[in-house]
Amino acid sequence: MITWPEIVLLVLKIADALLGEYKYGEAYQAGTDAAIAKTAAAILAKTAAMQEVKDKINALANDAVDNALRDLEPK
Repeated sequence: MITWPEIVLLVLKIADALLGEYKYGEAYQAGTDAAIAKTAAAILAKTAAMQEVKDKINALANDAVDNALRDLEPK
């Protein structure tokens, strides 16, 4: 036969397990949000860097661009 203290203990264990899962879910979501923010910042930085490169290339004369591309070809 189950006693009242055992029932109370069982209810407390279940409540503890549920709260633990809830806190784990919050921590997981916070970690996911941080990872998304970090990746978005990296993409933004690459985009800004790429924009600078494009601006520099657009400022070059056509002959200078051709020479730079020719230098990139494997020999």
